[in-house]
Amino acid sequence: MISMLATDATRTAPDIPSWSAALFVLAGLWWLGFFIAAIRTKELRVERRRYWLGYGGVAVLAGLGLCFQGWQTGLYTAAFVMLYTVVYAALKTPYLKIGDRLITASDSDRRRDERDRGIAPRPPARENYATSSPAKMWWILVFFSAMSAVSVLIPHDGDWRSWIVPVMYLVFAPFIGVLDGRGRFPVSRGQWIPAALAGLASIALYGVPVVLYAVGYLVGRRLPVSYGWYYDKAVLQHEEDEDGRAMSRDVSRSG
Repeated sequence: MISMLATDATRTAPDIPSWSAALFVLAGLWWLGFFIAAIRTKELRVERRRYWLGYGGVAVLAGLGLCFQGWQTGLYTAAFVMLYTVVYAALKTPYLKIGDRLITASDSDRRRDERDRGIAPRPPARENYATSSPAKMWWILVFFSAMSAVSVLIPHDGDWRSWIVPVMYLVFAPFIGVLDGRGRFPVSRGQWIPAALAGLASIALYGVPVVLYAVGYLVGRRLPVSYGWYYDKAVLQHEEDEDGRAMSRDVSRSG
């Protein structure tokens, strides 16, 4: 039986040409080279350029590597890689920049870009999360809650992969609640519209995310006040920047 299944799998699996395998190996080496080069530089502009060159090259090579299954497959593969690259850059990095406008959900990355341009970074805000402002964070939660609802409502024949997003959402909800409660912020940090939409989408999960958030919020209210390690780090970094600018002004005056 096992041998028959193995034979059928061998027959149905497409043979990968040697040139296609070589392109995928080259794509991996290309990405690794630019990744190492990016982490070895201290200039944000150079790091940003290497990020896009690295992932752009991977998209082209991966698309070409799958062209043996049709040009549409190659095009879809390249588009998927670039979509992931853009979304990741917008959520986690200071790399997505159009002209002078930086598109990022990370407040710390925004301050890093300001330092790179020689602009005095804005002081960190207590109400911000580690990676974004309350508004951006709660609209991201709306997206996750909607994806969770879709994963639950669409028939999936018991496929465990359909529960990945809902489980992540269920873990994330009480964590956000603890952060909001410990910082003594109002519920959802005042983001009532996205919070209402997230709660509406949570009906598909029997309202469990809302309950978990509420429990986390109440637990956080009983803990010592804290705005998170990321806020303390941002304040320290801001103070160091202020001291550095003050020292440079003193040196210029003395000169």
